[in-house]
Amino acid sequence: MVAAVWNHKDWRKDNTRVDIKGPHAMVFLHGNHIATLNRFDRCLEFYGGSNSLWFSRTTFSRLNALALQFCGVKPFYTRKHVPMISTRKGDREWTLRDFYSFNACGC
Repeated sequence: MVAAVWNHKDWRKDNTRVDIKGPHAMVFLHGNHIATLNRFDRCLEFYGGSNSLWFSRTTFSRLNALALQFCGVKPFYTRKHVPMISTRKGDREWTLRDFYSFNACGC
């Protein structure tokens, strides 16, 4: 998945796929859009979904793999069953329909 995003190539394996649309490499898990990398401004966006099933270990694994590759951090975790994002300003809860973005050049 990470190599497909990095190389800007369509890719699919099991429950994960990468679709390329213009400058965007969009990552899907079970058909849900979980992340997008814009290859021009290197902005990496992560999306929260419409229900709590979105915050699974698998989702966080995919998001952390992308964040580690492009930003050098693993910001997504769960504390006492609450999805969290670790940011420069401190940790915060990641709520439904929330999104978070990094500048992949400097995060």
